[in-house]
Amino acid sequence: MTLDEARAYLAELGLELPDAILACLITRPALIEECMDKHGYDTCTRSLIAYYLVGLLAISSGGRRIKSQSAPSGASRSFEYGTLAQQATQLANALKVIDPYGCSTGLLPAPVDAVGLAVFVGQGGPVCGC
Repeated sequence: MTLDEARAYLAELGLELPDAILACLITRPALIEECMDKHGYDTCTRSLIAYYLVGLLAISSGGRRIKSQSAPSGASRSFEYGTLAQQATQLANALKVIDPYGCSTGLLPAPVDAVGLAVFVGQGGPVCGC
């Protein structure tokens, strides 16, 4: 994947990252070449894994997301920096489907929206361990 291809893909997702970070992210899929070779992944599957992996890593890096833009030349662009949990989940699920042997698992960031709740019931009543 080239820098331009990665930039174009992320633009479709509404993401924008500095080239220096993006250049590092696009090297990550090469780390799993051996696993993909071992399991006989075809060229298209390898490309999809690379794109989805770069998308997930871009989301986890905190890149800004284009919220809206307009032009003919009242040029305007607004960004949002809020949670991308839904988009991350979609990409992670897509990656799981095309990478059934889990070659990319070790390169993935932790889930974005992990939340835990524990309630302990004892003599004093329920206690929340959040």
